[in-house]
Amino acid sequence: MMDDRLQTALTMAREAGSLAQEMRANPGALRTQIKGPLDLVTAADHAVEALLRKRILGFEPGVAILGEEDGLEGAGRDVWILDPIDGTVNFSRGMPDWAISIAFSDGTEITHGVIHAPDLNLTAWAIRGQGSFLNGSRIVFDDTQPQTPIVALGYSARRPVAGYLSRIERLLEAGVEHRRHGAATICLLGVLAGWFDAFHEPALNIWDAAAGLLLIEEAGGVVVHNPLAHFLGAPSDIYARNRALPQLDEILTASAP
Repeated sequence: MMDDRLQTALTMAREAGSLAQEMRANPGALRTQIKGPLDLVTAADHAVEALLRKRILGFEPGVAILGEEDGLEGAGRDVWILDPIDGTVNFSRGMPDWAISIAFSDGTEITHGVIHAPDLNLTAWAIRGQGSFLNGSRIVFDDTQPQTPIVALGYSARRPVAGYLSRIERLLEAGVEHRRHGAATICLLGVLAGWFDAFHEPALNIWDAAAGLLLIEEAGGVVVHNPLAHFLGAPSDIYARNRALPQLDEILTASAP
């Protein structure tokens, strides 16, 4: 059952998706800049985050907001967590693997989450304790073993590449395929949709993961990350999976030699 907070998040996620698509249709308006290693920012990222902040403050004046582009504004335990466009490189190149991520935390846990992937026509949402939904259908993981296990992997320049390569090697040795999409939201959405059985990325920021982790957890999956109080201020290694393959835990979370 949706509450006002979730309905607000869904409405503004769809509005933000339309804005991003409109801006991308005019490449001269994107004004792409390099933000860091393997990382870009566009005018659309800033415009979408500004729109989301405006809508949130109109719904809940004075609440704290943590966004990728403009950081933390406001104070208090309650905080909205925003990634205006996750997968900016994909977005800027015309690929469909990008999404808007909106989450809400009461300071103790993530309670609301929305991922909206406009080019894929996919929207997922969850409220803690009320299940996880994808395009209106409730998702509940079962124990069915996949014939061809697939894991989504992310890479972070904050960690040595050896760990990423070692993870791939262990997966291949175990007969498990891997994919890299360049957007954590899409990978987490993929676990929910059944495209992947698990997702791992080191040193991920909370705005990339907050909504998706709640989606996986509410579908009955397993999520591993640093405690929320730490995660709100610093990147965390992320691991999320469905119920079917607990044997992936050791493969994906083991340290590189």
